[in-house]
Amino acid sequence: MMPFGLGALGWLWMLGGLALVAGVILIVIWATRLGGRDSEDESLRALRVRFARGEIDATQFEEMRRLLGPGGRPGADNRLGLVGLALVVAGLVVWILGSWVAPAGWGPMMGAGGMMGPGGMMGPMMGLGAGPTAPADTSVRMAGSRFEPSVLTIAPGETVRWFNDDALPHTVSATDGSWDSGNLAPGQGFKRPFDAARSYAYLCRYHPGMTGTIEVTGS
Repeated sequence: MMPFGLGALGWLWMLGGLALVAGVILIVIWATRLGGRDSEDESLRALRVRFARGEIDATQFEEMRRLLGPGGRPGADNRLGLVGLALVVAGLVVWILGSWVAPAGWGPMMGAGGMMGPGGMMGPMMGLGAGPTAPADTSVRMAGSRFEPSVLTIAPGETVRWFNDDALPHTVSATDGSWDSGNLAPGQGFKRPFDAARSYAYLCRYHPGMTGTIEVTGS
């Protein structure tokens, strides 16, 4: 439901969402209590009018006032509303900060791993999914946070194409830092020719355990 592919960012967005929901609930409770207190105050005013008119005596007035309750605690109710508002603001700030530091194409709601994105709970229901399946032979697909195949053998001069069929953003980055695809959102691809006959190790910068190798053999 929430993005876990980026580790701490996923948990940060989840906590922000929980704070937002909790804040809204507290504000609703505060508003409900505020409306109920207004109703009790109106009943107490009516009771005082009856007492002033002599319709009830002092004993009856005190008994009926006890039944109505203390008339609410405005200070406590106001604190409840302020706490709810603070939680809503905190949740929004967390989401904004998370979106600011996240890779492109990633967000808590509509991004690649968000709730309404391809990897989220609502993504499949909205017709959102991963990119097209990678062709065979000289291509590598990214799925399940791994490269498939992890080792690809090609001839010198051939071009390898990577396709992100996953619900998470990835990169294709040389381990020696000599080349990098940049951020690849779901559905995006990257290609690179390999001329020299040797091994080319690479990984995903977002998921260091996601590694692969291009073996260029022949002359």
